[in-house]
Amino acid sequence: MLLAAAAAVLFYNARRQDTRPLRAEFPVMGTICSISIYGSEAQLNSALAAGKAEFDRVNAACSLYNPGSELSLLNATASHRDFRCSEAMWFLIKRAQQAYLESDGNFDITVKPLMDLWGFYRKRGDTPPSAAEIREVLKRVGFDKLILDDARRTIRFSVPDMALDMGGIAKGYAADLAMSAIVRCGITAGVVDIGGNLRFLPEPPPGRSFYRVAVRDPEQPEKTLPETLEIKPAMAVSTSGDYERFVTLKGKRYGHIISPKTGLPGKTRTVTVICPRALDADVFSTSCAIGNENTVAQLQKIYPELQIIFVK
Repeated sequence: MLLAAAAAVLFYNARRQDTRPLRAEFPVMGTICSISIYGSEAQLNSALAAGKAEFDRVNAACSLYNPGSELSLLNATASHRDFRCSEAMWFLIKRAQQAYLESDGNFDITVKPLMDLWGFYRKRGDTPPSAAEIREVLKRVGFDKLILDDARRTIRFSVPDMALDMGGIAKGYAADLAMSAIVRCGITAGVVDIGGNLRFLPEPPPGRSFYRVAVRDPEQPEKTLPETLEIKPAMAVSTSGDYERFVTLKGKRYGHIISPKTGLPGKTRTVTVICPRALDADVFSTSCAIGNENTVAQLQKIYPELQIIFVK
């Protein structure tokens, strides 16, 4: 089924009107997270506390806006000396390395210099970067320029002024952790949604065998498309697109998903990925938004369970 997919929106889908999910939301990681459960107010409160703690923990490590975060310290020092990572940061870096190889380099956490150049982290004028500017910045981009030591869990930049950006992996990782924490509270049905990265709990809504997800129309983001997705329990959904985070330069909109190969924004409007883990869905949606048909074919060969929905 081909849908014009954008950020997913959980649809209430239960047989009786008294089985609507309870929902709470909070700001974290530069977006809004919502936790929806089928249970009591007390369970919602425990789920909210457990889920929020996991998001706060990942945000404290991966934030680019907090100069004291582990990622900020890594970016500030790894050009000069080895940086020893926490277990969680090392896990993300190694998963990013695997994704870099599996996606033929289309997923690359070293893209932060390009994000800076295009004005996503620091303001630039109204003119898009020139070809010469992009070529210069690309010298500081590429996972193959990282020096990793598995035994010591250290990372070093082989080129000065490189920087990592966990924006395409950290939210999915946090959603998986939050889901597990919520299940440990005794809650088995519901969903964690952080900025379009959805992680469903192990059981379906009351009276159903699946969750129903609507998708926003990328041409009219305030509306959803008439078709919906039926998502099995314990699965994840992630959408990458240009409709929410973008810069406007000379009257033209440029999405935030930048190719680490060309230095240019991807041309895919949106791509939605369905798979068992939110971390993987996050990574794969970014990879496919940048890559081509070969990227998609390669990923589906490695992960046959992947469902990928494109809008060009």
